[in-house]
Amino acid sequence: MSAPAFRFSTTIVVRWSDCDAFGHVNNASYLTYLEQARIEYWNAVLPDLPFTGLAIVHVSLDFRGQAYPGDVLDVRAAITELKRTSFWASYEVQRLGVVVASGRSAQVFFDYTRQTPTAVPDAFRTRVAEYEGLTIGAEDRGQHA
Repeated sequence: MSAPAFRFSTTIVVRWSDCDAFGHVNNASYLTYLEQARIEYWNAVLPDLPFTGLAIVHVSLDFRGQAYPGDVLDVRAAITELKRTSFWASYEVQRLGVVVASGRSAQVFFDYTRQTPTAVPDAFRTRVAEYEGLTIGAEDRGQHA
């Protein structure tokens, strides 16, 4: 898989509470940064699409540097794969233009009442594919999570 283009980014200022006893951002705080980027991505790319429910089923992070209280981080996000019930997102967290963390997550559209995955909504699929420049074929619609 090639590196994503990262058309979307948001800025996060590191809070004191994001840091640990070593004075740098605690590894768990990066998951919150990715979550914030996903929320802001949805608001920017899909502002009129109702949120129907998602479950995070996978997340991985690679740490390459450190960030500290007061740092301004650029969190870049891209949806890189669309499947039948799920999608994959990639992320980069930069401090002063240097990548300090990168990662991926898989999200499944989920009906919390029935406790079952649901199909990726067509409007979501179409808008994200257009925004990200993804090609969507019939095989993507029938592919399992």
